[in-house]
Amino acid sequence: MKRRSFLRLLATAAPAAVAFPQIVRAETLGLGGGIAPSNRLNFGIIGAGPQGLGVATGFMNHAAAQLVAACDVDADRRKEAKERAEKLNADRMTKGDYKGCDTYVDYRELLARPDIDAVVIGSPDHWHALHLIHAARAGKHVYCEKPVANTVTECRAMVTAVERSGIVCQIGNMQRSMGEFRRAINIVRGGYLGEIKSVKVGLSGGGELAAKPPSPPPDPAKFDFERWLGPAPSQPYRNLGREHMHYNWRWTFDFGGGQLSDWICHHYDIAVLALGLEGFDVSEVRACEAEFPKLPLEQRATVKAFSFETVYPDGRVISVSSKHRGGITFEGTEATLFVSRGELVCSQSAIERMTIPAHRQIYGTEGGTHGANFLDCIRNGGRVRSPISEVSRVTNVAHLANAAFRTGRSRIVWDPASATAFGAPDATRLLSHAYRAPYVLPA
Repeated sequence: MKRRSFLRLLATAAPAAVAFPQIVRAETLGLGGGIAPSNRLNFGIIGAGPQGLGVATGFMNHAAAQLVAACDVDADRRKEAKERAEKLNADRMTKGDYKGCDTYVDYRELLARPDIDAVVIGSPDHWHALHLIHAARAGKHVYCEKPVANTVTECRAMVTAVERSGIVCQIGNMQRSMGEFRRAINIVRGGYLGEIKSVKVGLSGGGELAAKPPSPPPDPAKFDFERWLGPAPSQPYRNLGREHMHYNWRWTFDFGGGQLSDWICHHYDIAVLALGLEGFDVSEVRACEAEFPKLPLEQRATVKAFSFETVYPDGRVISVSSKHRGGITFEGTEATLFVSRGELVCSQSAIERMTIPAHRQIYGTEGGTHGANFLDCIRNGGRVRSPISEVSRVTNVAHLANAAFRTGRSRIVWDPASATAFGAPDATRLLSHAYRAPYVLPA
């Protein structure tokens, strides 16, 4: 298939229309348990900001992976990704063993390359769905930063795309691979705290955009604002600080879901895993309260402070608040445990120090980074630590809470089968949004 035809196919085809036999699958490259001739996995990056490039750099530290393509609408970020990849592989370039890292503005051109096996998606949240779905259709394995997407509808489409394609997909909520959290999960699920009476998840409050007026967009050759905007609502360019639209985009619902959606896939996700609820959707969110910045309505600002509770089908409740201690607190009948990054404290110090027998290590304690787990699953098979089917459920909790905040509701009862909020059509409408033309969310 010619490159231009493939790009048109990515943009318009229904899932069944994408003929995967035309794509070079990982199995034929020796990544399904065998050894490829080069013994290296070629990967690209879509969205080469600090987070995406940081993940890609971690991959480059593995001898079996090399960055061969970088896509970003910011010329400086494309340049940085290329320079980093080629500096890390300088010796191999001299020997002719590494051809360098090509750069792209249009991610579809990167996905059209048959020599690329996997991609890191580090783009802003409003682009995740299109980048992941098109990557899956192109037969590329995907490491996608969290949150999964900006809406419930996008999350569902992404899960479907991954399931249909059969690719390996890891979501980047790396706390699932961090020792203190894996130990906390084993302690809770192993029953060492007794019966769990309460779970509190503390997340940081949100940031706030300055009420900046529109300004002339930069030179597209340096920062292509129209491509950056992508499927988001049409609007004039505003320099949000941190160079163009970078980072601070998350404080408006046009592009993200605030600190809540940014962090729910970390601490809340660990609470869900510890309770063994990763395979379930919430039944409702309740006791919803939030504080919004005092900004013009057209800026669609995300919340700066919040609290709510989630209720699961079996009646268990998780309390979430920007006022709780940052991390996760499990209160049991026998002991209380707090865990956060670099910290695990139990009211019974013996539990902190104990060796958990192998037969009670329900979640497992195998080491390795989140990225290493992804690469290993590509090469040797197995289940990734953060499958999109589980993390999308966690992401949707943020979308439900934000819908409650934005509609002034204290409670939303959720029907996951129909993806609707019972008796709350205004909230249901906020769980999906139309893409601006010519962008279309694939069915």
